[in-house]
Formats: sequence, structure tokens, C-alpha cells
Amino acid sequence: MKITLLKSFLLLGAFLCFSLIKAQTVSGTVSDASGPLPGASVVVKGTTNGTQTDFDGNYTLNDVAADAVIVFSYIGFSSQEVPVNGQATIDVVLQEDASELDEVVVVGYGTQTRKTAVGAIESVKSEEFNKGVIVNPQQLIQGKSAGVQISASNGEPGGAVNVRIRGTASVRSNNNPLYVVDGVPLSGSDTNARVGGGAADGTGSINTDLGTSSAIDPLSFLNPNDIESIDILKDASATAIYGSRGANGVVLITTKSGKSGKSVLEFSSTFSVGWIPNQLDLLDRDQFLDAQNRLANILIPGSTFPDAGGNTDTQDLIYRASFTQNHNLSYGGGNENGNYRISMGYQDQEGEVEDSYFDRLTLRINASQRFFDNKLRLTTQATISNIENQRAPISDSPNARGDLLSAAWNFAPDQDLRGTGGSFVGGFFQPSAERRNPEALLELTRTASSTMRALINVGARYNFTDNLSFNTNVGLDKAVSSSYQVFSPLFVSDQTLNVGRAGLNELDQINSTWESYFSYNKSFGENVLDLTLGHSYQEFITETQFVEAAGFRTDNLFQMVNNIASSTAQTVDTTQDVDELQSFFFRTNYSIAGKYNFSGTVRIDGSSRFGGNNKYGTFGSIGAAWTLSEEDWFPEVFDTFKFRAAYGVVGNQEGLGTNQFSARDRFTRAAINNAGVEQEAGSSNVAFNNPDLKWEENTQFTVGIDWAIMDNRISGSLDYYNYVTEGFLLQQVSPQPAVQPFFFSNVDGDIVNSGIDFTINAIPVETEDFTWDFNFNFNYNDNILENYTGPAINAGPINGPGLTGAFSQQLANNQPLFSFFVQDWVGLSPDTGVPETTGVNQFRLANGEISSVGEQVFIGESGLPDITLGITQNFRYKNWDMSLFFNGLFGQSIYNNNRNAYLTIGNLAQGRNVTVDAASNIGIENPLNIQEVSSRFVEDGSFLRLQNVSLGHNVPLSENSIFSSLRVFANAQNLFIITDYSGQDPEVSTPRVLNNVPSAGIDLTAFPRPTTISLGFNASF
Repeated sequence: MKITLLKSFLLLGAFLCFSLIKAQTVSGTVSDASGPLPGASVVVKGTTNGTQTDFDGNYTLNDVAADAVIVFSYIGFSSQEVPVNGQATIDVVLQEDASELDEVVVVGYGTQTRKTAVGAIESVKSEEFNKGVIVNPQQLIQGKSAGVQISASNGEPGGAVNVRIRGTASVRSNNNPLYVVDGVPLSGSDTNARVGGGAADGTGSINTDLGTSSAIDPLSFLNPNDIESIDILKDASATAIYGSRGANGVVLITTKSGKSGKSVLEFSSTFSVGWIPNQLDLLDRDQFLDAQNRLANILIPGSTFPDAGGNTDTQDLIYRASFTQNHNLSYGGGNENGNYRISMGYQDQEGEVEDSYFDRLTLRINASQRFFDNKLRLTTQATISNIENQRAPISDSPNARGDLLSAAWNFAPDQDLRGTGGSFVGGFFQPSAERRNPEALLELTRTASSTMRALINVGARYNFTDNLSFNTNVGLDKAVSSSYQVFSPLFVSDQTLNVGRAGLNELDQINSTWESYFSYNKSFGENVLDLTLGHSYQEFITETQFVEAAGFRTDNLFQMVNNIASSTAQTVDTTQDVDELQSFFFRTNYSIAGKYNFSGTVRIDGSSRFGGNNKYGTFGSIGAAWTLSEEDWFPEVFDTFKFRAAYGVVGNQEGLGTNQFSARDRFTRAAINNAGVEQEAGSSNVAFNNPDLKWEENTQFTVGIDWAIMDNRISGSLDYYNYVTEGFLLQQVSPQPAVQPFFFSNVDGDIVNSGIDFTINAIPVETEDFTWDFNFNFNYNDNILENYTGPAINAGPINGPGLTGAFSQQLANNQPLFSFFVQDWVGLSPDTGVPETTGVNQFRLANGEISSVGEQVFIGESGLPDITLGITQNFRYKNWDMSLFFNGLFGQSIYNNNRNAYLTIGNLAQGRNVTVDAASNIGIENPLNIQEVSSRFVEDGSFLRLQNVSLGHNVPLSENSIFSSLRVFANAQNLFIITDYSGQDPEVSTPRVLNNVPSAGIDLTAFPRPTTISLGFNASF
């Protein structure tokens, strides 16, 4: 009886204990490195007993057994399993699943894993971006990807950036890639209204050669601090989904969005100073007088030039130390159902040339939300920016009357800039219409613009099933820009009092996009099928209004611009152009066991830009990849080894202008001549219809391998490509007689780019306290024009005294694009004792003979580089980090037009300054030598530049700190360059057009590239 009773009590106790164990409650907090994670999943393993964390990351679980295991998970993070072991409180910090995130790359209309991707795709994340004074997004990835050449045409704030992916594939096109921002394809056209000598056709220009410098970059409206990643699509397998706009590659820009977890407030500031590191080596006052008198004694023995009595350093006048400030504020957060981020940015950048600045204010909103158990996802992304820009009067023509650099470099240093009473002095020994006072250019002229731009994208995604979804996106890209150029009636031109002139230009552009597509993804065991089918429609509308006025009663520049009605003569011009692009696209990807991957793409485009017989074009690609490292027999030393190949045809309609190739008449505004007299208006036929006009077609073939060893500590890729552009667009001479002397057509000829891309990434050292990693990327590209049956076309205009109509390049068969076609200079004739025949230019003729009278020939040099490379070194020691970035171009030649314009010692006789190098030729070179377009001024433009050095420190914080992170840093850009080029900078190339063919590799007067030093901090709360 007692034993039975005892058993009963033991059973009851066990039951009570079991009940107590089962009834245990566990609570705690789930967070990541930046704070609590709301919406994280907390589940008892093997049961349905679970919950989610609240907004502060807190959770509570009831009825948890003491020996249970709790699974903590969250999207984008590695799951954790924690044994309870009787604990009542369990706090967990989840880690981001970096391996999973690294595998995902953005492609057109979706994403792919890098493991299964067939195309040549490079992805650069924000932590890998270049640092320093960054205005345009392209600068973030300079030197980060093999085969991607990124260079600014000059150092002007907000100036245009040129991007070439695997070579130059077109003659007339701007050759820049298609930019897609958060799914919205941009137009690629200049959204900044321009006036003056550099204004684009149809945007208006004042009847003067007053310089306006280059265009503002079309991407300058984006705040680089808002960008999360940039993906570069380099071959047809990746770009064919964009059809007629994919020939030059595609750059996909993804902006930052809020992260799940505790909301984060971030603020950063950067302060920078800049200066021109390499000024022209001009003669100072004493050197100038000595050189003049030595020259005078040669021309007329015993004679001298008079001393004007002044002492002026014009480079000190026009150049300055600049100051730049950049501030960014953002606030973002989210949970598993949605996220949000709002940011503001302000950049105030002075130019290193007086009277130049670039101010940008941006607002960015990015939000998404899921509904109906994640079936519906709505997104809104918007960027609003305002840019205020003032430009120094710099043209692309050395010795042009309206060019500030030419005026400063030509100005005689023994002259004063102002006379008695403070009036401006012509400043020259012999007055000439080709020279102007640089200080007068700065004070009596002004060129400025204001641009407001909004990019808005609203999208929806609905999941019908786990495999089938529908996406639709509506985008609006609207830019409203106004600019003006004005010069005072006090400005002296042609030794007469000018009437004063002002020009105003208003530009309104709208790019509307509506894209919809279905996505289907289905797994069949280890095999995966992915399908995309969609439609795209884009409309581009450009409207301009231009007003020119002359004859003002005031010399106040502000009053002139804002009181056009007070002028005695006005003319008005308006334009409107509309383009449409309608497309259908289909892509299929099929992966077999993760080893064998296949891809196929077709896109049909219809464009209003082309002739009636070819409004529609079909483009497509096929590709395959074999991941050999997944095979059992492949050497285990490789973590990854993938072979891939792709072939496709894409088109090109970028850079071709609006309605340039269809028949149209245009009413031309009246002009105002230099005397302020209005001339008659009229109408003209500016283009003839060509019903057979069509896209340029670019056929692309690529083979490559991707590999990794040593647990992915060393990885890389190697690609060979061959791209051929057929039927490129060119201006043709009309059969005579004809109302219009030219028309446009697709001509016979192939532009061939072939080469290799090589990339290697390595982590040589990785310890708890110290890490060293580096990236090296290399591209070799060979460019040539083959099978061209048309006439040779002169290009590459050269400017300077006596060089009217001169050119230095020619488009011809079996030559690279931008090949130099000049007189082959071999030196100066020896001293014969006869002044007239000593030091005369000598040239090699085509037949090999040497003569003082040359002829233009190909000299085997081109403005295109053979090799592009980038080298990045990153070091981390505890809380300190340092990075160095080198970029280089090799094999390209540069025509030093500035040296051509200022090397002739005869300039001294006309009261113009020259370089020290030119003065050293007095007594050696014949002073009567005329300026020749010759190989004397074609120089090797190869260089290696230390582009960026940054040093940062992550400040250790206490638990009570108001900061969740704080980083301070210093940065330097353009510290030094290794080059044999004698000009200011070998990376400066100002494109100009002759015979409707652009140039490359010609150094004209351009805004110099500065060196900058920056200090700043990043803080989050």
C-alpha cells in the first residue's frame, strides 16, 4: 500500500514537473549589427510554435520545453539555432548571409545568381566605390571593371564623363552605354540648356565665339551617396534584352533602400580643397622681354621690342584654390513587409578656374510595401534635383577670341591688364581681333544655367503563384533647364565698342516609360526554368525656346539678362522634337543541376527615328555556361571554374539625335550680326527622307572563364571578345545638283573591336586584426575599320593662328577610328649659315623622301588606347583602413593642339606669350616657320595615375554613445601621374566635330584637372 502510494506521488510529481517544463516562457531580443530586427521569425524547432519580433526586435514564446531548440531567421541573414537549456532569456544577433548576397547580380528586368549567369556581368557594390570629390556616378566605378574605360573630358565641375565598354563601336554615336536607374532607361541626351559657341544643334547659340566649355553630364542629377550598386552588362547575352539601345553596353544603377530592423539616421560631411597641379610653363616678364629681343635681333640685327612696363601673371589671375563641401542626410528602416528611405544631399563645388561653380541639391525617396501575404508588392522611387551651374568662358578652340585660357596664355606678361582709371587694356603690342583681355572676359561676360530634374518610378509586382508573377513599372524623367550667356556693351571686339549681347535658352525634356513583363520560375528537381516576357514603351519629347537680344542701354549683366525688352533687337527660335520607341522582349534561362546553363533572348524594337522600311528591328542572343567545378572529376583545387560563351546581335540608336534622319523643314530664326543688326529669318530643308535608314547592328561574340581557388580568396575572370558594327550611320554627299549637300545613310563597312578582359581579386593576408586585399583588371582592345568602300573623311579639327580649316585625323579603310593623318615631321634643317634655310621644318613624304613641304599621311597612331587597367589595394588594421587606386591608359596618342598653338616663336613678334620650350628654340628654329599640322605635336598619351588615396578610422564607441557608428576619413585625388606627355594632362580630350565625324585624342583648351584633398566623417544614429 505504501509502495503504491509512493509511486502515485512520484508519477504526480513527474507530471507536475513535465507540466512546468512544457509551460516555460522564453523571451529576448533579435538584432543585427545595426540594431533590433522587427519581424524576425522565432520558431521552436520541429513545431508550429512560433512568433515574430515586434518593432523593437522583442519576442516572447510560451510553452517552450527546457530542452527545446529555437530557430531564429530573417530574410538576407543566416539562420541561428539556439538550445534553450532552461534559459528564460535568449538574445540573438543575426549575421548577414554575405555569400548569398554576393551571388546575386542585377540584369535587365530581374536578377540572376552569379553561379548561373551566362553573360559578362560586373557588379560593383557601394563599399567598393571610389572615394573623394565625386560628382557623377560613373566616377564611382572608374577602374573597377576590365574593359570599361571611364574618363572625364576635362576637370570642370559637373563636366561630362565618357564611358566606353569594350571599345568604340560607332562613328557618329556618343558610344556611351545605356543607363538604367532603378529600372528606368534614361534618354542619354544632354538635359542642360546650353548657349554660346558650344551649344548643341537646335538648342540655340549667340552669334559669337564666346566659350561655354563642355556639357554637364546627364547623370549629374544623381547623388552618388544614394547609390547602392552599379552593374555593368558587357556582352550581347546580357544586353540583348535592351535591343536597339544595348550596343554600347548597359549600366544598371540601383539606389539605396531601407533595411529591415531599427530605423537608422545617417549623416555625412566632406570638405575639400583643390588646385591645378600642372600649369603651362609660360614665360614670365623678364623671360618674355629677353626672348623678344633675341628674336628681334635675328629678324633685324640690332633691333629690340619696347618694354610695355607691366608685370602680369595671367595664370595666377584665372586659376584659384577651390573649396567644395558635400553633406548628406538619410533616414531609413523597414521590416519583412516593406522598407523606406528618404535622403537629402547638398554639394557646393567651386571650380579651379575663376567664375565657375557647380551646386546641387537632391531629394531621394525610396519605399516599398507588401500586401496580401506578400502576393502584391508596391514600390515608389523618386529623385528630385536642382543644379545651379556657372561656367568659365572656355571654348574648345585655342586662340579663339572668346576663350579664357587662350586669352591668358597669349597675354604678354609685360603688359598691364588695366590702364589709367581702371579701364581694361587690350594688352597687346599689336592689336588683333584674335586676342582678348582675360580679366575683361571674366568680369564682362557670364554664362550660367539652372536645371530642375525629377525621376519618378512607380512599380507593382503581383505573384499569382509561387512560380508566376507580373511586373509593371511607370517611369517619368522630366528636366526643365534654363541658361543664359551675356556680355557687356563695354566688351571690346574687333577694336570697336560692341553693342552687347544676351542669349537665353529654355529646354524642357520629358522621357516617359511604361514597361510590363511576366516572370515564370519553376524548379524540376535540380533543374530550373526561368522565363521573362514583356513590353516596353518610351516617348521622348524635347522642346526649346531661344531668345537672343542685342543693343542694351546698360552694362549691368544682371539687368541685361532680366530685361531683354530694353534691347534694340531681339530674335526668337522654338523647336519641338518627339521620338517613340516600342518594344517586345522575351528571355529564357535554363539551368541543369546547376552545372549546365543556357540563355536565349529576343527583342523587337520599333523606333520613330528611322525610315519607313526599317522602323522595326529584331535583336537577340544565345549563350551557354558550363560550371566544371560541379563535376566530380574536376580538380578540387578550384572552388569555382565556369566556362561561358555567348553570341548575339544588338542595335545602336544612341547619340543619333532627334528626328535627324527623316524629312523635315525648319524655320530658322533671324540672326543678329556683330553690329547689332537683325538679319532676315527663313526656312530650310534640314534633312531628306531616307526610307531605308536603319539601326547600326553590332554582332558580338564572347568566350570566357570565371574561377576561384583557396576558399575564394583568389578569384578572377578571363574573356575574349570580338564585336563588329555593320551598316554604321554616316553623312554622305548628295548627288549634285541638290538643295541639301548631304544626307544620312547606313554605309558599307565594319568597325571591329576585339580584345581580352582580365580580372584578378585576391586576399593575400587575412587575420583577426589585419587584412590586405587587391583587385587588378586589365583590358586590351584592338580597333579597326574594315571593308569600308566610301571616301576618306577628314576629321579632328585643329585650331590656332594660320590653322583655319586644318585637320589631324581621317576616317579611312584599314585604319583605326581617330587615326592621325598629319605631315610626318622629322625635325629641323641643319645650320647652313643662311638664315632663310636654317631651322626649317622637314617632313617625310609618302615616297620616303624628305622635304620642307610636307603632305598629310597616316603615321600609325590613333587617339584610342590599346590598354586600360585599374589597380586597387585595400588594407585594414583593427579600426583603421586605407585604400589606394591607380588607373592607367596605354597606347593612345594625343595631338597637343595647345603646344601647336603656342610653340611657334613667331608669336613673340606679334606680342603673344609662348612657352619656355618655344623660347629655347630661338636661334635654332626658323622664326618664319608657319604652324604645321604635323607629327611634331603627336605625343604618346600613355599614363599611370594615382587617382585616389583614402585613410579612414572607425571610432570605438561606448555603450552610452549617441552614435551607432562613426567614421572619420581623409582622401586625396590625382596625387601624381607617370607620363611622357608634355601637356597639362593626358586624360583631357575635348571632342570636336568636322564633317559630322567626332574626334578623340586631341588636347584643345580644356578646363584643367585638379588635385583635391578632402576631410570628412560618416555617422549613424
